[in-house]
Amino acid sequence: MKKMKKVFVVILCMIFAFNLVACSGKNDSKGTGTDGNTESDGKGSEKGIKVGVSAPDLTNVFFIQIKEAMEAALGPNDELIIQDAAGDQNKQMNDVADMINQGVDVIAISAINSEGVEATLRACQEAGVPVIAFNTAVKNSELVKSTVVSDNYLAGQLCAQALADALDGKGNVVEITYSTTEVCYNRQAGFEDELKKYPEIKILQSRDVEKARADFSQPVMVDLINANPDIDGVFTINDPTARGAIAALKEAGMLEDVKVVAIDGSDEGKDFIRAGEMVASAAQNPEKIGSTVVETAKKIIAGEQVEEKIIIEMSIITKDNIDK
Repeated sequence: MKKMKKVFVVILCMIFAFNLVACSGKNDSKGTGTDGNTESDGKGSEKGIKVGVSAPDLTNVFFIQIKEAMEAALGPNDELIIQDAAGDQNKQMNDVADMINQGVDVIAISAINSEGVEATLRACQEAGVPVIAFNTAVKNSELVKSTVVSDNYLAGQLCAQALADALDGKGNVVEITYSTTEVCYNRQAGFEDELKKYPEIKILQSRDVEKARADFSQPVMVDLINANPDIDGVFTINDPTARGAIAALKEAGMLEDVKVVAIDGSDEGKDFIRAGEMVASAAQNPEKIGSTVVETAKKIIAGEQVEEKIIIEMSIITKDNIDK
């Protein structure tokens, strides 16, 4: 199996390299930005830096907020090229190849698959482009210069505590998860480990979604309801996934009796909490993540040492503190 895996990675790298060669004819100058103006080839503060960003889903408000924070952190001569992988690992690989051909100095990537992204990272390494992992760590951390992530294990713990409080320490719970990324795996691990402190709360079933969005989570929630009619609580790995779960619970006439918790702390999640449709959302800080990625990119280009892992703290939002 290990030999087959190595062969698979080599093949992906070859495909990636072919994409780079095929696209190289149109954009030979590293100083050419999206407006077509050619700048000096030298790197530094006068020229600015060009940062390529691969986001997994720009329909998610969380990633839109990260994008806006990155843009706000740019200097006057800096440039941001951002691509939406739309939940497609192959598109993410091709997007990164395209950004390398556009002459980016650094690539920031939120991997759709923490292990499957390795071939893409190795291709970046071969092209001499340093990588920052953000939002989720990658399996092989040696292939990135720095990782900027929320404390996702803590987020899961905070959700478990909030749900346990809402259920008075007893009840039946289901999980909607997305275990192909380390970020979501850590959230689930934190949630499950914390629930061990509450022996009268039982996790009946866990189901992965194909993509962490409402249109994928709603049918999953319908299946969970049909298989487990006595649900008291639901843990979802982000606010968009919670949206689908809430919609399914509404259709089943169960929302008033089932407590939902999620992770993101987005404006949408806050609206759910205000409406009484969700108990709590563990709040990330997308603004801090975005600005930290850009600051780290500038340090890398300047030849400065950067932290291998930067943890952004999280907090829990409930109806009691939502306006604070």
